[in-house]
Amino acid sequence: MRKLLLLLIFILPLTIFSQDEYLANLPISGGVSEIGVSPSEKIWIATKAGNTYYTDKIGDLWHFGPLGTKDPLSISSRGIFERVSFFSEDILMISGFIHGENSNQDFVLRSTDKGITWNKVKFGKSSWIDAFYINESGKAWMSGNSQLIYYTDNNGETWKSFDKAGNENALRFNTIHFAKDEKTGLFGSFWNVLYKTTDNCETWERLPTPLDQKKYKRLSKEHRPDIRKIRIFGDYYIINQQGNIFYTKSDNINWIELPNISDFETTSNESIYLIDKDLKIDLRDSEFVSIWKSDKELSSTPSAINTKNKSLFVFTYGEIYKINKTDFIVSKLMTNEVPIREPYLKVNYGGEEIGFDGTTVLRFDKNRTGWYRYMELPVNVSNAVIFDNQVVIADNYLDKRFVVNIDEQKISEYELPKSLFNLSANNIDKFSIEIGSQGCFHSDRQFREYRLKNNSFKLYKKGKGFLSKMDKEINPQLLNDIVNEIDNSRFKKLTVNDLEISKKDLDNFKDFIGKEEQKIKKKGFDRFDFENYYTFPGENTDFTFYKNVADRFDSIPDVVINQVFNTGYGNWSTTSVWRKITIVFKNGEVLTIENSDDKPNYLYTPWIINFNGLIIKSNSLKLGEFINELTNGDLYSDVSKEKNYAIYKVSDFLYKQSLNKK
Repeated sequence: MRKLLLLLIFILPLTIFSQDEYLANLPISGGVSEIGVSPSEKIWIATKAGNTYYTDKIGDLWHFGPLGTKDPLSISSRGIFERVSFFSEDILMISGFIHGENSNQDFVLRSTDKGITWNKVKFGKSSWIDAFYINESGKAWMSGNSQLIYYTDNNGETWKSFDKAGNENALRFNTIHFAKDEKTGLFGSFWNVLYKTTDNCETWERLPTPLDQKKYKRLSKEHRPDIRKIRIFGDYYIINQQGNIFYTKSDNINWIELPNISDFETTSNESIYLIDKDLKIDLRDSEFVSIWKSDKELSSTPSAINTKNKSLFVFTYGEIYKINKTDFIVSKLMTNEVPIREPYLKVNYGGEEIGFDGTTVLRFDKNRTGWYRYMELPVNVSNAVIFDNQVVIADNYLDKRFVVNIDEQKISEYELPKSLFNLSANNIDKFSIEIGSQGCFHSDRQFREYRLKNNSFKLYKKGKGFLSKMDKEINPQLLNDIVNEIDNSRFKKLTVNDLEISKKDLDNFKDFIGKEEQKIKKKGFDRFDFENYYTFPGENTDFTFYKNVADRFDSIPDVVINQVFNTGYGNWSTTSVWRKITIVFKNGEVLTIENSDDKPNYLYTPWIINFNGLIIKSNSLKLGEFINELTNGDLYSDVSKEKNYAIYKVSDFLYKQSLNKK
């Protein structure tokens, strides 16, 4: 039955927009960590870039708020908006790190006309408001880097200051929550401090945290043991500390871990919504008994959640959800206030440009000189190309491919041909190899180019001192081997045997881990050691785990080996560095083989292959070895070629996987 449903998805016409086809995705600029929901379920968003957006209800169009800009690349001079909150249907407030004249940050922004106009309301000393809680009777509490606690009981019109909790210095709160009695509150800090008040901030009691009770182990003292969220419901408390979720009875603090929960939010009737790590929803009552679980799941990890009218509202940038026992409503964030943006992927099909943006196929309306939505796809598109006279797309992982029938608005599964290249009929004419880097204030590229002459590739151009070990004359068979391996590796899965790890390699690795453990214990853990390829989560890393992986290395499943070497480090630095081979065939077709990860994997896997716009990913170790042979070992860093590094990448992957499971 499941196969039949999947088949129907691919052969039946997909949903298209009618009069809504010109609506654009809302271009949100800035991070979102909290959302505001009014009593009538208007939804407002305030971002860290100083912009505001709102909708009158889920499913309606979104609008740009009066604060901020429509330019997604612009940052407001007002400062950082952490949240927008509703005191009532008419009264809203924005708090965060908001700039005023003379660089003051001693005010919030408040509106009494449903967000049309905004005024400054001073609350006390200048402060970045990190923690905030508002209830439904016009009371709110907030705190920030001034360490004072600010309180209002008149919908934010005026504020009073309470002294620091427990008279402690250097205590900055990250989360606040109050019970329905408006006197009992919990305050969680950035650094493992949890305070309770039962008289609205007049007196304080310090409570043990999960870390205090050794319910989990901090991998490094360099990692901040922040309390990210705290809530009160019924006779229970629930906490997020360093991404770990725990709950406890309020009269006897004994934190119990909820390992399968990623987030939570309470409702006005003291029930609580839990978001499982599988992105399904679990609703529990004030006794922490499950009363409903969703069959559906969220499409992606939430950025912000809130509750109103006993419903859970979830924001994931592209979508907003309203969830309760009877509803699981999801709506895209659409607006008619800006045109559809230029698609990031385009192909020319039948003389017409077809665009792709996420899951949407776009066409261009020449009369309106703008893009419109033509059809929706069941996958997010990361590659689109005209291949074999068809529009071929690939999903985010470049694992699945589909043919899009533009005229009939259908898609069908597609398999690439067994061979992409025919070297006997279309041989290689020339190739180049390069290393480049691009940063904020620099751009650099070094390369060598070879051209076919008299049945051999002769050096044609070179950068000074670049790849000096590489031969000036290259046997064409080595280039053919590289191209053929790209073809062949598409149908192979890696196994542990492909690594060719010997017992001596494994013994050397265990010795290496022992030395690394002693070095970290002696010198400490340096979390800023970005240049080191061998990194560990912290000084409390279980180094024995790494050694145990070496002891059972031959039994590691193929699926793990494939995952390890199909996963790149990514790009986290402002400077990007790439290694690329460009091969040009006799008929002018171009093949590129590139890796641009900030830190390489073993033999620089995975490689991103681009053949005339068709993108595939290869974790072939043999391909990496051929490229290393081509350059006489001069293209790769020394570490990335070591068997020790290959064993480390497998061990580190499994260790971090075990931490995530915990």
